[in-house]
Amino acid sequence: MLKSKMRSENSQTIIAEINVAPLVDVCLVLVIIFMVTTTAFLEPPFDIALPEAHTAEQTKEENIFVAVSPEGFLAVNESQIEKKDFPDFIRKKIQKSRHKLIIIRADENADSGAVIDVMTVVKKAGARRITFGTEEIVE
Repeated sequence: MLKSKMRSENSQTIIAEINVAPLVDVCLVLVIIFMVTTTAFLEPPFDIALPEAHTAEQTKEENIFVAVSPEGFLAVNESQIEKKDFPDFIRKKIQKSRHKLIIIRADENADSGAVIDVMTVVKKAGARRITFGTEEIVE
């Protein structure tokens, strides 16, 4: 009688695997949501028309975006900044950034002197790399 009990207990196998497919599905959906929402939050508070170029690239680093409008308004990431407050504000932002990459999004009709002034202030604030944001030319 004892042998028959042991056989019935041993014949059942326990499934000890975890099904990770639902977890992977949820994670992929969350990644897509984060990718879409982060680009929406980094828009400047005013409209700018970026110039077109063949070398427009997307980078995956922690970037600081500086926008220059045709009227000379400045914005850092999503907040508009007064010209007099810009040097101190950008210095603090650059000190917090690890990569210190500044992307200047200047409107194609913006005054070149204003763009050069922004570049000078950003360089003095400690930026290691400066680049310009452009729109890709669609042929």
